[in-house]
Amino acid sequence: MTTPIAGRVPATAALQRLLHHAGVAVSEPLLFLQAGGIGAGMFAFLYEKENFASLFLAGRHLWADDLAYLTAAAQRPGYTATVKETNSAKTAEQQLRDALASGSPVIAWVDMAHLPHRAMPALYSGGGYHVVTVQSITGDTALIHDLAPAPVAISLRDLISARGRIAKFRNRLLWLSGPTKKRLAPAAVTADALRTCITTLTKAKMANFRLDAFTELADRIEGHGGKESWEVMFPAGPRLWTALTALNQYIEHYGTGGGLCRTIFAEGLREAGRLDDAARYTALGTRWSALAAAALPDDVPACREAGGLLARRSELIRSAAPAAEVRAVWERLGKLTQESQKKFPLPAARVKELCAGLSAQLRVIHAEEVAALAALGT
Repeated sequence: MTTPIAGRVPATAALQRLLHHAGVAVSEPLLFLQAGGIGAGMFAFLYEKENFASLFLAGRHLWADDLAYLTAAAQRPGYTATVKETNSAKTAEQQLRDALASGSPVIAWVDMAHLPHRAMPALYSGGGYHVVTVQSITGDTALIHDLAPAPVAISLRDLISARGRIAKFRNRLLWLSGPTKKRLAPAAVTADALRTCITTLTKAKMANFRLDAFTELADRIEGHGGKESWEVMFPAGPRLWTALTALNQYIEHYGTGGGLCRTIFAEGLREAGRLDDAARYTALGTRWSALAAAALPDDVPACREAGGLLARRSELIRSAAPAAEVRAVWERLGKLTQESQKKFPLPAARVKELCAGLSAQLRVIHAEEVAALAALGT
């Protein structure tokens, strides 16, 4: 059974396709909830020699481990996830063909920088952690589902390259079997998922995976983080430009469904009948989206253009637009980064004001996140 589904969160959308094929009709928001819901993640790295710094935010449960995420999400409704991995490209191709022989789609781990329709610059090769659904192989062409409703045809050669690029999950595949006899009732699935969500956000071993990571980010933006403060890691120029565009990108467009996954989480809660929780997370999604918008002030032409380009790129990918159109957006964003080195679009006083405002917004968001999570557990 093939269903035209537009995806919002890559791993959730991929699992939804497999479940739909198995006859389980579930919306992506509800599946997102049942897979563990929201998460937290914040990392920043400085490469002084290259004069480059990066910022990363995440909002999905188990965002750093798609295998654990998908396996647990499949088990709750009673399915078993079968996983195959190999270092051999030849064996990997045969494993994929064998898995597809049953007629069921298969989830494949890939480097999105090697997917032609993504049109990413070569410098991202090795860092495009991603999953897609492979529907079929005909001759030298593979039909895959990314986030667009319709499948995308790519060469088998490109798929092999994308599957083998990142050593951490080289040539990994996952498909479903079942259902088994160990199936939780829908209410039990939701309760189990929410317990896992709460535990991870409050007790994860790494502080970067807990809600408090967002107060740490607020401190850094405001200048209280020592060598990790933004005034050190992201001074005005291409490094600050990278941080501001990253805030917008990772909150709104990097497989979050908008609002750092809080929006789609709220939709899932509403479907599950948890209306008060849904209202809280709807408000949080709005606050996160406002933070993303504030990072690129609309009254600054370069920032306004960058925000529009980031949204446009996301729309193009989710509509399977021609690669040339996606590439043109990447190229223009690259030029804006170069221009920020020559002349940063914000004066020093405005930079200070902007950072103070972003920090203040984050502190409000964190307080509301803590309150919403506490209510979620009642």
